[in-house]
Amino acid sequence: MSKKICGIVLKISYPSMGDTSDIELLGKTMLEWVTLALREDFVAALPFSDTVTLPKLLRPHLTDAEFTVVLFSDTPLITRKTVLDAVHDLDRMGENVLRMTRGYVFKTAYLRSADKVYAGDHRFFDEEDFLTAFSFKQAAMVGDMLKARILSYHLAQGVQIIDPATTRIGCDVVIGRGCVIHPDNTIGGKTVIKDEVKLLCGNIIENSVIDKGCVVEKSVIRGSLVGANTEVGPFAHLRPGSRIGAGCRIGNFVEIKNSVLGAGTKAAHLSYIGDAEIGQGCNIGCGTVFCNYDGQNKNRTVLGDRVFIGSNANLVAPLLVGDGAFVAAGSTVTQDVPAGALAVARARQANKEGWKKSKE
Repeated sequence: MSKKICGIVLKISYPSMGDTSDIELLGKTMLEWVTLALREDFVAALPFSDTVTLPKLLRPHLTDAEFTVVLFSDTPLITRKTVLDAVHDLDRMGENVLRMTRGYVFKTAYLRSADKVYAGDHRFFDEEDFLTAFSFKQAAMVGDMLKARILSYHLAQGVQIIDPATTRIGCDVVIGRGCVIHPDNTIGGKTVIKDEVKLLCGNIIENSVIDKGCVVEKSVIRGSLVGANTEVGPFAHLRPGSRIGAGCRIGNFVEIKNSVLGAGTKAAHLSYIGDAEIGQGCNIGCGTVFCNYDGQNKNRTVLGDRVFIGSNANLVAPLLVGDGAFVAAGSTVTQDVPAGALAVARARQANKEGWKKSKE
């Protein structure tokens, strides 16, 4: 039978590292990791003081729960199972206090009247849960153990992780089945990797959605959405606000910022796309620059469907290029281009015969 629990965490500080509750491990602070073990039972995080007795410190924060669990912010490996096992043991023993390796379970009624804590010997549960991070070295070791737990979970869910030693996955990341993660990948934030995605070597992905069947290689993706069966990289950079449609190709050294690309659009290499709306089936030629900043304001460029942008073009925003339009290679376009039109915006070529000889 489930028991109603009041959960309180005491924030611990050490001279070498300060307040342990603020130290981040794999996307959560140490305090947040501890509160995960308490879940909805978490009530308060209190600065620990050895000058005040524990009952006096806790009493203003007690609830009507039958049991009060007290944990410490320097034990981020603590699990919900260990908390519930400790509560069960105290209830079975019929005593007022159970002292874990690092933490307590109390009968709440006892805390309301007690002046000091009188507890017997420690009760031992899963001792890995109580490893204490009292230095940055210890925090790194604990972080490695958290990392191993997360990787083990995803491996059990059908994710192939080729080199766990060089793979870091944050605690809030969701990964679908049939995914393959190659070495040297860092995935963090509230990222969702859907089924059958291949993350080749060397990616950093944060707070993004990578849809089914995508392939990503040596790229940085932050705050973006990548549509199904799209290829990204190598060496692409998707900045926050990027929305890439299905079946796209984002190639090497392409940077995209706050832009929407329709399905089937390709930007194969060496381009900057900023503050743009691009339709379906477009081609962005090598060296294209979306000139979105005039020194004061960010302006938008809108491309219709099936637009072809030739290599080394500059699109000066604000700009509208209609469906099926062509922009010739080397053009600097400052005026809207009608649907189906060819825009050529470059200086007329002049060949000067004998120019080299005249310089000799």
